[in-house]
Amino acid sequence: MKPSIRRIQAHLGVSADGIIGPQTLRAISQALGIQEIPTWPSQSEVRNGKSIFGAPGREDSLVSILPAYPLYFEEQQVRSIRVHRLIAPHVQQALREVLEHYGREEIGRLGLDQYGGCYNYRPTSTGNALSMHAWGIALDFAPRGNGLKVQAPRATLSHPDCEVWWQIWEKHGAVSLGRERNYDWMHLQFARL
Repeated sequence: MKPSIRRIQAHLGVSADGIIGPQTLRAISQALGIQEIPTWPSQSEVRNGKSIFGAPGREDSLVSILPAYPLYFEEQQVRSIRVHRLIAPHVQQALREVLEHYGREEIGRLGLDQYGGCYNYRPTSTGNALSMHAWGIALDFAPRGNGLKVQAPRATLSHPDCEVWWQIWEKHGAVSLGRERNYDWMHLQFARL
């Protein structure tokens, strides 16, 4: 006899409503000891103010974090980066995993130490809406060779040696505009498209 979803939910200590939603998935992940991929809100939810990220540009939502390896913005070393407090642990962990996998020399060779910014209260390139940068939930890396209109295979972050880079960020729930839409390969964000 197969156990019902409600019985499994009751055993896990979550609301036994028979629906496999975020709470049930989180409880199953914890019970099995597997890492859950975070589900971040969509861009439209963020822009409508109906997300966990709140209003854009709120100083009390931003924190400064130290990168796991040296980052450079226009040849100047970056001491810290400002991100939304809710993504801060994910950004820190992703950068640690990048360092562990690639090492400093390979990070430099691939341009993964070239930082294009995070928090910036500004509109998108079309000017029709606020950028995810306005909430501090988007980051740009390796801007040289990965500009807005550069597509694969010209975009350096589209090359096979960057596959693990993207897998690490995706494990933390980040979305790549390059991988999803084949433009702006430098951009990753913690909001679904």
